[in-house]
Amino acid sequence: MKKEIKTDYYDTFTCIADKCSFTCCQEWKIAVDEDTYLKWNRLSAKQNNNNLDQYVKQKDGTHIIKLNEEKQCPFLNEQKLCKLVLNFGDKILSETCAVFPRQLHEFADRKEYSLVPCCPEVVDLMNQQDKICFTMNMFEMDGDILLQIRTMMITIMQNHHFSISKSVMMIFYILLDIHQKDSVLKKGIDGYKDEAVLKELSDTIDNLQFQSLDTFEENNELFLDMAENYRKQELYTSYLEPIAVIAENLSRDYDRRKMLAHLQKFEQQFSTFEQLFRNYLVAEIFSNSLLPESDLESMVVMIQWIAMEYTMMRHAIFLSWLLGEQEKLSYTVVRNYIIVISRMMGYDQEDIREYLENSFNSLIWEWGYLALLIGAS
Repeated sequence: MKKEIKTDYYDTFTCIADKCSFTCCQEWKIAVDEDTYLKWNRLSAKQNNNNLDQYVKQKDGTHIIKLNEEKQCPFLNEQKLCKLVLNFGDKILSETCAVFPRQLHEFADRKEYSLVPCCPEVVDLMNQQDKICFTMNMFEMDGDILLQIRTMMITIMQNHHFSISKSVMMIFYILLDIHQKDSVLKKGIDGYKDEAVLKELSDTIDNLQFQSLDTFEENNELFLDMAENYRKQELYTSYLEPIAVIAENLSRDYDRRKMLAHLQKFEQQFSTFEQLFRNYLVAEIFSNSLLPESDLESMVVMIQWIAMEYTMMRHAIFLSWLLGEQEKLSYTVVRNYIIVISRMMGYDQEDIREYLENSFNSLIWEWGYLALLIGAS
């Protein structure tokens, strides 16, 4: 029997349906698996007045639900309940709807369960954890090299001696170092966990010069690039459009002295959510950096993507904070942009590789670029 590993809050998740403040039935691609599509076809043939398959279209080789003019699933009623479930029961749902926000990765020796942060209830659960733990002690598990590398990355991210930004930089530096070697043994991975090695790396980063305005400008341009397609499709309009307009204005001109003051003030407020984002990053590393088909290169790529997600969340929250005239940063704003950016950047591995290859000089970044993107804090 395979081992099962879950984030320790996995089994406490419950969908709150009509009470949800940010429904999963709106403004994003809802996949319909082939078995469900055939089931809907058969049901439509029996009920001529209830053609379920008419609400499905093909996009990028897969079936998805056609959203209505309000960008909502056509099966969502005014009470925010699913008409399919009300009329036919849970078994009528597609796999995506039945499983979300749960995620399962099955390996040769284990099954790994996690929750994706595209759901407000999941973000709330993350926010309630002093530290993310797992139902099995991964830190004592024997396993392949990639499993050992992931465990090492989670250990660094959960080390409060290092800021979140520094933790990401350290993780990426180590990954690049491993990636450049012909082969790495478990003993070699253990060497990266050594306190003296980590302190030396931490001290080296401390001695570097980081320009916060350079990081701001890079984040701003990257955010506009990521948001462009969603703005064209008029998705997440209430969240994206106001802050994208600010981002466009700032990309043309801004007062450098005032911006430095804004960034420093924002950082103080943003730091109050440090544990939430530390938990978010641990959960993302656990659920997305190592998949059953992963190799070392794909692990490096996913850490780049996770770092991008984090910086896009932080920048979107910063822009929203500017829009709100620098009022105290609220948890609701933070949670909503975690959800929005998670949904925007929830690509599969092939799409992530394609985006990175098309947007950057190389699929694998230099360490200095990640350092520019993440910035010092």
